[in-house]
Amino acid sequence: MKKLCVLLLSALTVATVVSSVQARGIASGREFDTFRLPNSTVPTHYTLRLDTDVHRGVFEYTGNVQIRINVLEATNQIVLHSLRNEISNLQLRNGAGLTVAVRNYELDEEKEFLVINVGTTLQPNSGTYTLEIDFTNSIDRTDQAGFYKSSYEDDEGVTRYLGLTQFESVDARTSFPCYDEPGIKTTYDIRIVCGIEYHARSNAPLLGIKLLEGGKKLSTFATTPRMQTYLVAWLVSDFVYEREVLTEPQLAIATWAKPSSAHLLSYSVDASKRFMRAMEEYFGQQYSMSKIDNVAIKDSDYAAGAMENWGLVTYREQAIFYDPAQGEQRQIGVVTIVGHEFTHQFFGNLLAPKWWSYLWLNEGFARLYQYYVGDISHPELNLRQRFITGPLQTALRADDSLTVRPMTYYIDTRQGISRLFDNIAYDKAACVLRMMNYALGERTFQKGLRYYVQQNKDRGVVEESNLFDALEQAAKEDAVLPISLSMHDIFGSWSNQPGVPLVKVRRDGNEYYFTQERYVANDPPPEPFTNAWWIPISFSTPSNTEFEKRPAFWMPPNVSEVMYEIDTAEGETVAFNPKSTGYYRVEYEEAMLRELIKGLNKDHTTFEASARARLLDDTLNLAHSRGHNYEMALQLFSYLQKETEYVPWMVAYDNLRDMQVRLRSNEKASGLLQAFVEKLASPMLEKFGANQQQGESASVQELRTIAIELACGASESCKAVAQSAVSSVARGARRHYSTTDSALLCSGLQQATGDQRKAFVGQISQTLVDKTVDDIFTKQNLKQSLSCAGSDMAKVESYAKLLFALEETDRTKALHRLLVESKVPLADVVESLQSELSLRNSNSVYRNKIPKVLLEVARYVTEPSEMQLLNAATAAYAPWIATEIEQQLKANRRWLDLNLEPLDSLSRVRGGGTARTTVLPPFEETGVAISSATGPLQAR
Repeated sequence: MKKLCVLLLSALTVATVVSSVQARGIASGREFDTFRLPNSTVPTHYTLRLDTDVHRGVFEYTGNVQIRINVLEATNQIVLHSLRNEISNLQLRNGAGLTVAVRNYELDEEKEFLVINVGTTLQPNSGTYTLEIDFTNSIDRTDQAGFYKSSYEDDEGVTRYLGLTQFESVDARTSFPCYDEPGIKTTYDIRIVCGIEYHARSNAPLLGIKLLEGGKKLSTFATTPRMQTYLVAWLVSDFVYEREVLTEPQLAIATWAKPSSAHLLSYSVDASKRFMRAMEEYFGQQYSMSKIDNVAIKDSDYAAGAMENWGLVTYREQAIFYDPAQGEQRQIGVVTIVGHEFTHQFFGNLLAPKWWSYLWLNEGFARLYQYYVGDISHPELNLRQRFITGPLQTALRADDSLTVRPMTYYIDTRQGISRLFDNIAYDKAACVLRMMNYALGERTFQKGLRYYVQQNKDRGVVEESNLFDALEQAAKEDAVLPISLSMHDIFGSWSNQPGVPLVKVRRDGNEYYFTQERYVANDPPPEPFTNAWWIPISFSTPSNTEFEKRPAFWMPPNVSEVMYEIDTAEGETVAFNPKSTGYYRVEYEEAMLRELIKGLNKDHTTFEASARARLLDDTLNLAHSRGHNYEMALQLFSYLQKETEYVPWMVAYDNLRDMQVRLRSNEKASGLLQAFVEKLASPMLEKFGANQQQGESASVQELRTIAIELACGASESCKAVAQSAVSSVARGARRHYSTTDSALLCSGLQQATGDQRKAFVGQISQTLVDKTVDDIFTKQNLKQSLSCAGSDMAKVESYAKLLFALEETDRTKALHRLLVESKVPLADVVESLQSELSLRNSNSVYRNKIPKVLLEVARYVTEPSEMQLLNAATAAYAPWIATEIEQQLKANRRWLDLNLEPLDSLSRVRGGGTARTTVLPPFEETGVAISSATGPLQAR
């Protein structure tokens, strides 16, 4: 049973009854047994007017929406979405403007439906109807969704309010009644009333302004393109802007922000201009409107991070602001976030997903091309290599559990849809798209995407089969696929089943034998997996790079073994997936792995940096999941003493930090691991030093940061610099802090006395509340460094508030610093989370962050008492993720059971208080026969 509000129009009174909505159109005769709207009526145009008083600090607003509707099936009901809207008047008119009787309307609170019971049966092909609704609502809400308020303090200390929107995924309905599904696209005419000193912005260009009485004005906007409700957006503020108008074709690009941040907008405008033009050229499609605005929202008021609203893109301030003194690292952040949201203007906006099942068609493309088109628009930033260290690593970790979902996955509830915005939709989908880009060849893949856009942009709604059709057309035209293969079969094997493949390779002379299985980091289920994929196998040797990106062959699913012949010169080794273009892990037989390690330690430059990274990541993860072969894994990692390139070290760093997490509760093992990583990273610290240099690249800065984090404790000169950094902050905060500064502060705090930490925390506390310090980056970096102060940070801010305030990447770093480096008891962190959550209602901004924070904390939990605490928090605040939490805790214990004893062998390689590398027995001299030809692929 569910509560329904039945409103009788004749009396304009509200009666509350306990019932089920059962009145249905005669077309279906069904109850509301789904969260999907019925298909009996569809909107063809919205005219929306809003009257706001946010300029006066009044948060209620009134609205009028007129929805033109077509009837598809005979029905006596019109069903759309509405939540939070107080309806004051509702009427229905036919095409002639005559009133159509409405008996009443009902609000299905569970389904969030507005059900309008019509006094007659509406027939299809009977012309257009207009549904007009007057309503009131409020922007004074705590969930940072729908139409809500934000604020800032001006130079006189006066609070200035603004109103903004965040509708994805299902919150347009909370701001005006509408058909709130992603596959329903139509046009919008929007008009907004606000204070005369304020501006209104919306998706489409401004057509005109009319002055009204009472110090207000009406802004009217052009008709939008056909779009779905979650992209509708508006902003009511007194923000200022920086704008550049491009020609041929004309396009106005602007960034809006509070007045005191006007000096931080130039780079985002330039990045937007360069990315937009590169994107239009790459996809062969012109952006569809004459303007696009970026809007910077106060970080604490914008949980979404960024949103691709068509023509009015919103971001957190820290994502879009740039000060020239910040250098290349910050440029990368601005370009990639702008690139992500601008890519959505085509993939997501122009081409909308038919349902949330296909969210990956939005987010996968946006994640991939923020790097790949970004590399075209900003070649100086070398963004393509960062895909390997970012999305690829994230996806491989997310996709190795038993509970992970496939890319295409149906769900229809509000909570379930929200959970689809995960690493599978973003990072795995990007990896699979990138793999197909290389498997078909970039020109063919690009051609296929152009077909995809052109063939579907008029209808504007897509599902995965539309992409597969377009790619297959291009692949067949360019003859890059065997005739017997279909993109539907190939791509479908990746989008419709969960998990990442493990390709096992063994060698017999010049014959290489391949098998595949699903890789999981924890115990496989009792019944064997049935997953199997079409896998593009690539390889390289020192003398043969023909197939280093494109596939030598497609490994078919559901065969026991595949053989492929590869010619090699004497002494050459073969590396598979050498460019990390394939989305799979590789397990080499022992003899092959020994050859690779031997070659890597002899001269690592004979292998591509991406190949070195892939070998490091696959080998250590396989050792973790099996609990053996650490001797070779550590021998492999020992080559890092000679490594100075970004990609291998970032991947190694990711793995070493994961080991630190796993071993944090075992003092002996974690100490031995720390000695080992200091040995590996010390040469890099010596090369780059602890002090950053003017004008150096982001890659060099990040390598120095890694070296400081891993090895500063073993370097007297680094420790001195780190201690000086802490003392400097204690004396007063400066304007800018880089990731290197942050690493030095953390290292210095580990050595600091109690009094030094208190002085440091005291200065940060003063800076965070100092209104004269308006630099968000100073405050952000200092706030993040609090996690290095251990339990002392709680004097400034609770662990929970810090974790909820941070973006996902920063939150991961903060947890590591708290629990691994500062050794804060995990129970204290969980108790802080529980305390904070108990003060928040279920509709607060924390709603969407709770599962992510709890799952992140779960990675650190190993002790029974910790498990009990976390399970209690999960049961109270996020019971829907209990299974995932249980799987993570089980995986943690299994990892320790498998790996603690083998890793304890590190004690045998420690000498004089420092680690030395494990010395393996001499490699066997394997006589490799040289083959004269590459034979055919054989499957069996």
